[in-house]
Amino acid sequence: MQPDTFSQQKIEVNMLGEFSITINGHQLTNLKGRTKRAWMLIEYLLANRHKDISIDKLIEVLWPEDECKDPLNALKNLVYRARELLKRLSQDSRAEYIQYIRNTYSWNNSYPCIIDTEQFVELIKRGADDKLDVETRISAYKDALTLYRGEFLPKSAYSNWVISLSTYYANLYTESVQRVCRLLIQEHRFEEVIGVCDAALTHSPLEEPIHKMLLYAYLSTGQRNQALDHYNYVIQLFYKELGVDISESMRSLYKQLMNSINNVELDLSVIKNDLQESADIRGAYYCDYDTFKSFYRIQARTVTRTGNSVYIVLFTLNDLEGGIPKPKIAKLAAERLKSSILESLRKGDVVSAYSNTQFIVMLPLINYENAEMVAKRILQRFRFRYRRENVKVTTRINALDAQP
Repeated sequence: MQPDTFSQQKIEVNMLGEFSITINGHQLTNLKGRTKRAWMLIEYLLANRHKDISIDKLIEVLWPEDECKDPLNALKNLVYRARELLKRLSQDSRAEYIQYIRNTYSWNNSYPCIIDTEQFVELIKRGADDKLDVETRISAYKDALTLYRGEFLPKSAYSNWVISLSTYYANLYTESVQRVCRLLIQEHRFEEVIGVCDAALTHSPLEEPIHKMLLYAYLSTGQRNQALDHYNYVIQLFYKELGVDISESMRSLYKQLMNSINNVELDLSVIKNDLQESADIRGAYYCDYDTFKSFYRIQARTVTRTGNSVYIVLFTLNDLEGGIPKPKIAKLAAERLKSSILESLRKGDVVSAYSNTQFIVMLPLINYENAEMVAKRILQRFRFRYRRENVKVTTRINALDAQP
């Protein structure tokens, strides 16, 4: 093929999110079946297009479990199929996108090629260049974040080489989100911080620093309701996905920021609206453990004055030997136990997670016998919802101690 023919080719490749390759306006994506390994070969050569890949390395990547009886011939056939696939895509029978030189294979870089991962890295380098003005850096970071449509080659995520690169690009993405947000905060562009964080949390929902920046932006723009809603959402999310509470630094930041708001609201109806829950909330009130402690102390003071009884019930998940269940088992069982508790109680009852395998419940205006009946009803509902015989739930019931 003549050099001028090379320049006429236009190749665009997306690796962040669903993989696709477009040659001269013709796109190919999401291959399955017999073409799956040929697809993997193309992905690997493109991801390493500035390297010459040895035959042994390609065999190791394509058949990692030594599952091929004749890997040399299998590789030759695979390269042939990949070449034919690319020729059909480009509608150019003379095109040779995969080179074989001195016992190595490589992507033919004579063809102009645009790859989103390479653009992504270059834009982030530009954003990190503190010799450039702030607006240029922010623009570069934003362009980079737009390119991140999802994890690196998600449908090939089982391959070892993909796992390491996927982690690299994901970390680069979350670091860049934080860097551009710091620049935007420096410029007091808080609404843009909200937009960046909202988009980022669709890809990285468990990145606590991004939640912190979103919370800060909400509070800096006076959006107290959104800040409170997001704070409560994060508490639920971290417990559900990780079985842990949010870090103390996030809780401290929230309290510090809330205390720094000095707006005075004179319209009581506005304040009441701010305090109200949505009308469709059913079942018991679920809160974080610090809030539960506040409710407990209020009830303890009330019991001293009124003499009304309040009982505390602790539900604990164990494996069949009495130990802590394995993480995957504990996560599912805890979700079912939590929903069973919330749906079995009244709106005036309060529930919190004490640990990733324990829930604590406060039952006001009730006696011991009724507390036992409530606990029994919860366990019955849990057993209906969780049919596996790999955990058991124990309960402990105690009266709330009056404030001395």
